[in-house]
Amino acid sequence: MRKALSADATHRHVSALCTAGPIHYDLQEVIDSIREGERWRTLADGHSADIHIAGACPHDGCTLSPYIATDPGSTESNNLENLHRC
Repeated sequence: MRKALSADATHRHVSALCTAGPIHYDLQEVIDSIREGERWRTLADGHSADIHIAGACPHDGCTLSPYIATDPGSTESNNLENLHRC
């Protein structure tokens, strides 16, 4: 997962996802793919979680929308915001 600084420089947004290979998909490509019916999942420490489209960035006051997230019940290791950088 790659992150980029928000427009107001107060936090970082998920900006791209990495696959097992050398390919990276930017946020909009992932969102478009999910809308087309593709399934995206995290994988960390043997745990996996579905990635879905979220209404907006979870940071208070941020309006970046749409955004992506994992379910709140996901273990911390496979939570989208906690994945290792690539």
